Amino acid sequence: MNSIKKEPARVRPQQVKFWVTEEEKQRIEKRAAKFQSTAAYLREMALKGKIVERPPSITLEHYMELNKIGNNINQLTRRVNSTEASIFYKSTKKELEQMLAQLIEVVDKNRAEVREILDRK
Repeated sequence: MNSIKKEPARVRPQQVKFWVTEEEKQRIEKRAAKFQSTAAYLREMALKGKIVERPPSITLEHYMELNKIGNNINQLTRRVNSTEASIFYKSTKKELEQMLAQLIEVVDKNRAEVREILDRK
């Protein structure tokens, strides 16, 4: 007799089953479309409990723009809190107002899409 041990064919040899309605199945498949597979999505949900999806309407460009605005606001805040604040007060206030206007514009562009995503949950 040959004493060669067979390795399991699957990395995950245990199967889990549960029942859903047709509507639930469609919702699961729609959410899982962004993942490698429905199984990967369900495994992630079961093990971590929550998946935060990036709203599809907010592009990488928007995130980069928000990051730049945030960096500018941080620099301006440092300037306001420094000893140079009185010298730069007027220009700093104007720059802060411009940054705030840009931030509001970016948020407004994506408000409807974010509401839609939140309503789905």
